[in-house]
This record gives sequence, structure tokens and C-alpha cells, in this order.
Amino acid sequence: MSVYTTVEPRQLEQFLLRYEIGKLRDLEPISAGITNTNYYLDTEHGRFVLTLYEHHNAAELDYMLGLQQHLANQSVRCAEPVKDRFDQFYSSLNQRPAAIIRRLPGEVATTPDIRNCASIGAELARFHSAGGEYTGRRNNPRGVEWILTALETLKPCLEEKDLQSISATLDSCTDFQLDRLPDGAIHADLFHDNALFLNGELGGILDFDYACNDNFAFDIAVLLNDWCIDSEGELVAARVDATLAAYQEQRRLEAVELDAMPLMLRLAALRFWLSRLYDKSFPLEGELTFIKCPDFFRQMHLLRSARTNEVCELLLPHHVR
Repeated sequence: MSVYTTVEPRQLEQFLLRYEIGKLRDLEPISAGITNTNYYLDTEHGRFVLTLYEHHNAAELDYMLGLQQHLANQSVRCAEPVKDRFDQFYSSLNQRPAAIIRRLPGEVATTPDIRNCASIGAELARFHSAGGEYTGRRNNPRGVEWILTALETLKPCLEEKDLQSISATLDSCTDFQLDRLPDGAIHADLFHDNALFLNGELGGILDFDYACNDNFAFDIAVLLNDWCIDSEGELVAARVDATLAAYQEQRRLEAVELDAMPLMLRLAALRFWLSRLYDKSFPLEGELTFIKCPDFFRQMHLLRSARTNEVCELLLPHHVR
């Protein structure tokens, strides 16, 4: 969500003629994030987010924006795209595909508490249940295949002990046979800064750039690795319990998903370690950019790899719910 492509008010005024949301009142760049160009957009008829997609192709945008609309239609609280007068989710602005998204209420929960964790756990379960009916298809752009490809490029940046720990996780994925896990549409990037809360209530989920089809357990692991940890990356039992209990009230986890969770926590840590290392090693040029440090997820991957038994004990009560 850095600013890579500058939009001038005169360009935007012409673009807004495609929509029935009134005239431009205010436009403000959003500096957080690393993937797209985003602006807060206020018009006569409401508050929105203008997104210019820097890397997504038409098929990916059709999937992502179609999924957001599908989820919103199923009453999942998420950022909903606005269709233009031609019934399209996006069109061209300053030589980039651009969409207008309804702005969600609330703010990021900087330090998620148990109530926040329960709210997002329940909403993610509703997301997975509704997403199972979505007919679109997109393979995980940062899944195991991407990890294998990125690893070849990143080898000079990694120590031998790093390569050994990565190899062990990938070997475990092969042995476990991940295709046994229930799958469907997932968010794949549900960090706490991709959800907003208003007066303690979930305002909604945003940033669907990595939404794709993959197993639900991976999506849960991404959430647990960010919402349910202390400053050292250790899982906090009370937050894990609140998240999974609320999730299971909406969608019951299968035993195989809970069995896979220690491995999924390792895989999720690995995915964000390598993606942040890749972004740091091969940064994009932009007017205003923000690159996240990979070191935290490197340490988390090592931690999750060394604490498998503790994670299993933490998950054990949820097998019998």
C-alpha cells in the first residue's frame, strides 16, 4: 500500500465519472504496506479507498474483487468493491488497473486482545464457509511452489543453518501430504493490520491481494502467528484458545487440520520470512515505500520448529470441542 503511482486530482475527477459516488472532496495517500498504491478517497456520497494495482493481472483482479463481493453478499464483514456504471470492478487510471473499495469503519487493534482474537476467529470461519461456495480459482501466489522458486534466488542471502531449517519444513510438508486438508478461498494475509475495529467490534477485513485457494489450516496459522503472540513470537495460550474456540463455533475443524497446525505454523512463518527477505533484497522503486524486516519471521520459524510438542499440547483441547 505504498505510493508507487501518483494520481493527480484532475485525473481522478475524470476517472470518477465512471461511478455514481459523487464528486471528489478529498484524496490522501496511504503510506503503510508494500504492494499497491492506495489513497483514502472522500466523495459527496461517502468514504472509500482508491487502489491502483501495481502487479496484478486481470485474472487475479477478477478473482480477488469477485471474492470480496461474494463474501460481502454472504454478510462476511470485509472491504467491498464498488462497481462502476458499466458493471465493472476496475478500469484503467494512470496506466494502472484501479478499483474503488468501500472504506471500512474503525482502526487497527495495535495489540490484539482476547476479544479481538475471538472476533477475528469467528469471522475467519465465516469467511471460509462462504468462500467454499466461491467459484473463482487462484493458486496461492506465495505457496510452497513459490517458496521453492524464491529459495533458489535467495540462497546467497541465507546461512547454512537457515537452509537446513527450511529444508526440514519443506520435507515435512511433503511427508504430511497437504492435499488431504480441507481447502477453499482463503485470505492468506490476515495480519492484525488487515482488520479494523470500532468500539471493540470488528469493522471488517481488508487487503485481499494474496487471497487465493489453499487449505484453511494455513490461513488459520497465518492469523495465529500474528494475532496470538507475545513480543518474542511465542504463542499466547489464552489468545490461541479464544481464536480457535470462536472459529469452531462457526466451522468445526477436522482432526487432520488440527494435526497439521504445528506444521502450518512453521510454513506460515517461512512464507513471510522469505517474502520479506525477497522484498528487502529486491526492492521495488516507488515514490513512498515501506519494506518490512524479515528477521522476526526467521526467528519465529526457528521457534516453531523447535517447539512442536508445546504447540501440540496447546492445540490438544480443541480436538475434543
